[in-house]
Formats: sequence, structure tokens, C-alpha cells
Amino acid sequence: KAAADVAFKGTKASMDIMRGKVTNNRMEMLFEGVDRRNFSFSFKMMPKSSKESMDVKTIVDMFRFYMAPSFDGAVSTSRTFIVPATFDIQYMNQKGQNNYLNKISTCVLTSCNVTYGGERVQFFRPDEIGSAPVETNIELSFRELEVITRERISEGF
Repeated sequence: KAAADVAFKGTKASMDIMRGKVTNNRMEMLFEGVDRRNFSFSFKMMPKSSKESMDVKTIVDMFRFYMAPSFDGAVSTSRTFIVPATFDIQYMNQKGQNNYLNKISTCVLTSCNVTYGGERVQFFRPDEIGSAPVETNIELSFRELEVITRERISEGF
């Protein structure tokens, strides 16, 4: 193939010289496709009670659980993954969906970073499962499963 490419370029150059003109397609970049959109959200949670501390733990555990795949069958013998859960995200206000903001198509959670304690790590008094942090920060990154086209953008995506 390399020899054919060189021969073609040589032939094309010879034709350009004979005509006294050189072709320039003025293409600086070739279109290769569109990446899927990514969305990131950050939340700072500062529980005020033992119940709120458990709610924060439940939220963090839920995101970490559903972003991971699982095995089909026994973990020790299965080689088949079940894909992670998908998420349908909507921006809401008191009256329903907020259509001033773009819609988000079905996503997967690609990253879930959790930091505990803020700038100065502090914990509540221990309870039956341990000592809850007074502050938990969670950063979530999602990626849409579909490529968003002009048609989808006209629908609000």
C-alpha cells in the first residue's frame, strides 16, 4: 500500500506541474465524529443529626454501588459482567422540569469521588457503626450513552 501511495502522489504532482496548478482542498481538519457529552456535579453534605448522617452514607453508597458492574453468577467462576446501572437526570424546579437548561440523555456514572471532613476533618461521636464525618463532599461525573445530534438539540438536549 505504501508504494501505491507514493506512486499516486508522484503522478498527482506530475499532473499538477503539467497544468501549472496545485490543488488545495483547504481542509484543515477532517470530521471524525462527535464525542458523547459529559456532565459533572459536586455536592457538599453537612448532616445536622445522626439520621442525616445515615442519609448521607446511603446516598454515597448508592452512587458507588450503581456505578459498578456485577458478575453474572458466582464471582469465583463467572467471567460475564452485567453492565452498570444507567441514570436519567433532570433539572427540576418547583413547577417541574426546568426547560431553561438543556436536557440530559440517559447516562452512566463514570466517576464518583468522595472526600470526608472538608478542610479540617471532624467527626461526630461514635455510634453503633462508627464515627460519621461532619462534612462529606461527593463529585459525580456522568457520560451520555447517545451522541447528541442537531435533531436531539432541537428537542431540548
